Amino acid sequence: MKLVTANRANKILYNFIQANNITGKVLLPVNICTDVVATLQYAGLELGFVDIQADNLCIDQDAVLSLAKDASMLLFVHTYGIENDFYDFFQEVKDVHASIVIVDDKCLCMPDLHAQESPADLVLYSTGAKKMVDLGGGAIGYVADKWKYDEIEVEPNEYLTNEMWLLDTKQLYMKMDAMIAHKEKLNAIYRQNLPKAIQLPAQYQHWRFNILTDKKDEILKALFADGLFASSHYAPHTYLPTYLPTYLPTYLHTYIRAENLHKYVVNLFNDQYYTEEQAIRTCEIINSII
Repeated sequence: MKLVTANRANKILYNFIQANNITGKVLLPVNICTDVVATLQYAGLELGFVDIQADNLCIDQDAVLSLAKDASMLLFVHTYGIENDFYDFFQEVKDVHASIVIVDDKCLCMPDLHAQESPADLVLYSTGAKKMVDLGGGAIGYVADKWKYDEIEVEPNEYLTNEMWLLDTKQLYMKMDAMIAHKEKLNAIYRQNLPKAIQLPAQYQHWRFNILTDKKDEILKALFADGLFASSHYAPHTYLPTYLPTYLPTYLHTYIRAENLHKYVVNLFNDQYYTEEQAIRTCEIINSII
């Protein structure tokens, strides 16, 4: 695989799609980042939204396998930066449709500067704002050797830009070490001070520290009122049209798991802009509500 860079991961994705004349239908999780949806639409692809899976919060694998033969691309997102290896699943998808293009979106994972062989055709990492390592911009991609990659000029907008970005590996490694240490300090505060019952499993606690609670709206309101921050990513794109044909089983036209996740999830900040004092105060506010 060859390494490529751009100012945003969306631009790498767009360049890859355009350079290889990829058209048709893309399968993607219904709760993906809005900017990715806009990029795919800008590239002219049809959207095929799929619900998430209960056991790993990523795209529903059974649904993908039933739909793959009619799709030209699968965009797989590592929800909340989960580091699980999904290579076996990618190979299953290729077995169903050998020519399907698989994009392994690891933008919420820790960047990896060592290209590894993968059944995926494109692997994406981000060092943009609010990602695992925030360099204020930048993205890294690994393109399988059989694919072309070219810089494609676009009309700049809120999700695509022509700005170049040069990877500074020394800066990235220094920032990675600092962020790992900082996140662990804040995560330890959350782990020790919040009820275990509301915490997601450890594999989801890298990008943010995530909790599930039926008091989500009340907690967010109280945190913002106190000058603190949290989020609830991402709302399902149920308002957008999807190409999925009506003859498919009913479950492929509902997004109950993604809707339920968004209904209850709160993403607690653990990045460079959030202090230990803020994390402690965040816990105090949450515990006063739940």
